[in-house]
Amino acid sequence: MEEFKINFANLKVAQLGFVYKDIEKQAKIFETLFNVPKFAVLPETTDIVKYRGKDGEVNTKIAISRQFGSQIELIQHISGDCIYKEFLDQGREGFHHISLFIENIEAYIEYFEKQGYEMIYYGEIGKQVYAYFDTEEMLGMLLEVQETRKRRKKKS
Repeated sequence: MEEFKINFANLKVAQLGFVYKDIEKQAKIFETLFNVPKFAVLPETTDIVKYRGKDGEVNTKIAISRQFGSQIELIQHISGDCIYKEFLDQGREGFHHISLFIENIEAYIEYFEKQGYEMIYYGEIGKQVYAYFDTEEMLGMLLEVQETRKRRKKKS
């Protein structure tokens, strides 16, 4: 079997992720100060996640917009142990991660773990599957990869 290698020439930063205590307040700041198109504020969600090796339940509220050809995601932690709570508990708010939209998330997880980057957060929202890696010491931020799972064709 051929070894999996990432070709960064074929990837682009598809999302800039920010974590705030109040995303509606921050959305207005982005819209006013940077002329970002109006954010769509999604209803609060409850997700089953794996955080630092433990299964858990996390509630978040998310706002989405687009600028510079990338998605801008604002995340507000509501409850549950997760990387967003960890970030806020450190007294931080603001830029949190970049995200690459990829195919074959399992190969990326295996690749990054072989490179010594621990997967610290994993979850699914509908067809979207995401994994975060602890790249903060090396990159100054977290790296997220996410894949939109294709629908399986029904067998006739």
